[in-house]
Amino acid sequence: MAETRLRLDPCNPGQFFACCGLFELANSIGTTARFVCDEDRPRTAEFLIAGSHVPELAVLLRLVHEMEWKPLGAAEESIDPVLVKVGEWKAEIDWWLDDFREKATNLKCWAGQVTTRKLFEELSALIDPVTAAEDPMKFAGMTKSKFGTDPRSAWNALDFGYSPNVHNQDAVTYPAVEMLAAIGLQGFRPKAERRGNIGYSLWTAPLPVAVARLAATTPWDGLPRYDYHFDIDKRGSYKYFTFGQFEGRKA
Repeated sequence: MAETRLRLDPCNPGQFFACCGLFELANSIGTTARFVCDEDRPRTAEFLIAGSHVPELAVLLRLVHEMEWKPLGAAEESIDPVLVKVGEWKAEIDWWLDDFREKATNLKCWAGQVTTRKLFEELSALIDPVTAAEDPMKFAGMTKSKFGTDPRSAWNALDFGYSPNVHNQDAVTYPAVEMLAAIGLQGFRPKAERRGNIGYSLWTAPLPVAVARLAATTPWDGLPRYDYHFDIDKRGSYKYFTFGQFEGRKA
């Protein structure tokens, strides 16, 4: 039995959905995943993927770095759905669009001159598979392009004392988190009818990917889990996922 594990901050929704993206890419017959949480360390958890054929992190990140993609052109350029191929995994990604692929939902955070073409092109290119595999959640790069899933990027304006976007400058972004979260959000899409109180759950029992998709966003009674929620906030023309708030543990 092979196993891949990594650390994450469970209060960072981008890191949570990045774990979901890794699960999608590593999924094969018999593969399961779960989170290991510790109430004494609320900002630290582990994500474990187990199965007979689970690729190493460096292999999965190399596939993301070398991913093939093309906009499908069914909507405006800035919100075009994208056909993505990462190794053997292939899907149309459109989680930022409504059911008719006509309008953006609350989950779409980018604005200005940023397009889906630019997002997939720049973020995948920034990933160094070897370096990122040491700690994918902390691997950083400089770019203005981001999906807005990682709240750490949104706080750069406070760190610098000004907004890099306003001055047309690159800022610290976490490309592995953003790119993996973009993959994870397709199957693990949260309910976001409003921009506030969007829930996600870290399930602690080993589950196959099809069941985990439900556990993450629509957990059922009796599922052992840690529940969180986040908001979608706005700075200037850009929106972003805020840090999550812990709601409680369910056994």
